[in-house]
Amino acid sequence: HGLAAVLASRPPTSGYWSPLSRSNAAAMFKSYFESASKFVATASSSEFVEKAKEAARAAAEAANKVSETMQEEYRKTFVDLDCQIVPVRPELQVMEFPADDKIDRLAARLNAEHAQRMMILNMSERKYDISKFDGQVVDVAFRGLPAPPMELLMELCLSAHHWLSSDEGNILVVHCFQGFSRSAVFLSCFMAFRGLFAHPVDALHDVCARLSISDKKDIVPSQRRYLTYFQQSQQGFAPSRGRLRLLRLQLNGVPKFESDGGVDFRPCLEIWNGGEMAYSSLTTAEGSDVTLPPAFNSSDSCASFQLPGDVLVTGDVLIRIRHIASDGSRDTALRLAFHTGFLPDGFQLAKRELDNACDDARFSDDSFLDVIFERDAAGDEDKDPAPVFAKVRDLSKKLAAEEHERRRKSKDSATDATGRSKGSDLDEFAEL
Repeated sequence: HGLAAVLASRPPTSGYWSPLSRSNAAAMFKSYFESASKFVATASSSEFVEKAKEAARAAAEAANKVSETMQEEYRKTFVDLDCQIVPVRPELQVMEFPADDKIDRLAARLNAEHAQRMMILNMSERKYDISKFDGQVVDVAFRGLPAPPMELLMELCLSAHHWLSSDEGNILVVHCFQGFSRSAVFLSCFMAFRGLFAHPVDALHDVCARLSISDKKDIVPSQRRYLTYFQQSQQGFAPSRGRLRLLRLQLNGVPKFESDGGVDFRPCLEIWNGGEMAYSSLTTAEGSDVTLPPAFNSSDSCASFQLPGDVLVTGDVLIRIRHIASDGSRDTALRLAFHTGFLPDGFQLAKRELDNACDDARFSDDSFLDVIFERDAAGDEDKDPAPVFAKVRDLSKKLAAEEHERRRKSKDSATDATGRSKGSDLDEFAEL
């Protein structure tokens, strides 16, 4: 602006300035630059420069973010082929469900890196073209349960261990249908079995962090129950295979699923055992396709189901209570999975221990479910635990000891690399 003012005050004459004008201009230029220099010197120590620096830093950060975003998009599109395969450990990986629009890209990535060296555990209960994968694909079916049945879980641990130990280049890939929760539960148990973690819940924190899911929101109470079952088995508990006779279920606290007509809740009960429905409370009105379960409202203290005397279950059980709306549509209110061999004499679950209900505001916080049963004396011949529990426990102890020794040697090697002999820290402290 100063230079413009000088030029404006001293217009050229015939294309040139007169000697007097040039002298005046030079003096004015000198005066301006001296003033500008003083301004810059003063400004360099003022907040003006700091603001400029902050703006520059912000611009640099924004540019870095743009660059990182572009690199991420490039990796996702051209390297990962826009499909998810997450390494939990180098030999343990989780992939998304190989749907029709993803299976070719998933297969291309896995076949390129692990052809003939991968075993895929399909826990989705869905079928797809397994011929696209250059490796073993094992369908692991456990209808409706949020985690593998206990005996199957033990068998899977043995099978996966034998596969990985048969060749150090082998990997295990696991997938579900929606999300990663079933995969996370299995891998948490498997890593505890191998001695990598002291408890499956500790492993769960690590697995969920790597899968970018929440171990609190994405893992349901029944899945946590099975992690506890697995740990109990590892500690020496052997679940009985004796049968239980379910007598009654009582939901204390009626949830509010409807807001008109004087009806809050129309529940129906389903009991599943071994992948088959063992009981349903649904009845159908004659000449109608709409089921008509008994209705409850806020004036009722509980919703109770009295069962016939022939509902016998053993092993892994799934209980589901669904609300039937006036139009016949169904909404799962709660469900729970458990193993009969791990049940105490009384079985009561708070709201936080019930799948679906645990984070549903339609249930009051003090709601709870009582499951009343008796043990069936006639099934004594089936009470002995399955041998696989002891087999897994014994092998797990061996693997945990090997892992402990490996970590000790690794720690000793790291200590030796520092140039200090064993006990050198103690010697130094003794001298002090």
